[in-house]
Amino acid sequence: MPNLLALIPGSTWKHPHPRLQQAWNFARIGFLIFPVLPAIGVFPIFFALVLTWKNATSVILAHRVNWLMALWSVWSIGVSLFGVDIGDALLGLANLLPLFAFFAAYSVLIQSTDQLRQLAWILLLSAIPVMLLGFAELWLHWGGDLAIGGTPIHILGLHPGGNPLGRMASLFGYATGLAEYLQMVFVLALGLWVDAWEHRGVADFQESLAKKKPIEFWRSPKIIYLTGFLAICGTALLLTSSRSAWGGAIVSLSIFALYQAWYWWLGLVSAALAIVFSSAYAPSPLKEPLRAIVPRYVWARITDEMYPDRPEALTRVSQFKFAWKLIEERPVTGWGLQSFGRLYQAYSQTWVPQPHNIVLMLSSSLGLPATIGLIAIVGWIVARGTILFLDFPIEWRSSRTIFFTFLIAFGGFIMFNMTDVTLPDLRLNTLAWLLLASICGLYYQSQPSRRSRVTE
Repeated sequence: MPNLLALIPGSTWKHPHPRLQQAWNFARIGFLIFPVLPAIGVFPIFFALVLTWKNATSVILAHRVNWLMALWSVWSIGVSLFGVDIGDALLGLANLLPLFAFFAAYSVLIQSTDQLRQLAWILLLSAIPVMLLGFAELWLHWGGDLAIGGTPIHILGLHPGGNPLGRMASLFGYATGLAEYLQMVFVLALGLWVDAWEHRGVADFQESLAKKKPIEFWRSPKIIYLTGFLAICGTALLLTSSRSAWGGAIVSLSIFALYQAWYWWLGLVSAALAIVFSSAYAPSPLKEPLRAIVPRYVWARITDEMYPDRPEALTRVSQFKFAWKLIEERPVTGWGLQSFGRLYQAYSQTWVPQPHNIVLMLSSSLGLPATIGLIAIVGWIVARGTILFLDFPIEWRSSRTIFFTFLIAFGGFIMFNMTDVTLPDLRLNTLAWLLLASICGLYYQSQPSRRSRVTE
């Protein structure tokens, strides 16, 4: 069997806690496979979880946030018993409760910025076949149904021409899931590009002083590879036709430009956005020449003219209003996870599985106390990570950008889920909790008392 770890930059890196080395090896292999073959990749990820729990149980149990998640789990199970369908409500908790155990383990397993950098490269490598299959699905019409025993089964999960038609979906089966995945990968690639640019700059500056040569940042192989990756990923992201993902990518680019003080880049982005939005919303004499420049695929999607006959029940405003109505009727217990689709169908005769907003979905499903509790737990972790970023340890200062990247990637996930909920997708849900566990793990290591307990 080929050594998959050899594909990963920094593959010879040793875990500071030798008893967790095997768990880290399993985790790296698992996440290399997981986005493409989740049914296979989940096993090494799970093995890493078990080994971490086995070798660091006392450390995991010492973290208060894990106990808060355990209490939240008990409460959510309790309120689920009041759902309109108890079986569906409890089954819906499978999208959350197992990932608390995952978070508890991986926030201990991940202890350094070197691991963050490796994880980012792993996710980029695993995204390549996902994007290639997406292009093949959209342009070569790969996919179709294979009838086995009279039951049609999608080959590789691909839909010829995309799903919905004309929108790239690849192995995620639907464009929304792929869009969230590509947005996350795009941010990680952007962070690695900036990280490589910063480190290449130091090396080139030293070399230029010795040889009196101009600095040539673009000659770095990593920068060349990452530039090509960003171009391909950006194209795939555009082809998902997801306004949420487009907005997330633009915001991420702007944040990194501010982080690096590249104000010229912010000017270019602002000018491009002005042209695009003017082509969509400017009055009639002005928008026609701009629409000759901006593809209809973009401005018609922004204005929603691409789907002019959309029923009222399919609009987000209608779904938000109904979700709020459900919250008002059951503010404490909610209606149970996976109940929204059934209730909304009875109300509007239209099937919509969730209200396209994670806060409204959790509030209408589990009640306001559970939603506020989960937001508080996640918010505390993100706040601690933000404080750590603002006062990064001196010994980690050269890797500050990669930690910043994970913060932005997780923020992008939350932003995306304000208009599209991807919680039911195992891959996206797991990757989001991996980002959060990485942030928390670095925070733990920044505390000297915690660090000594983990590595002893």
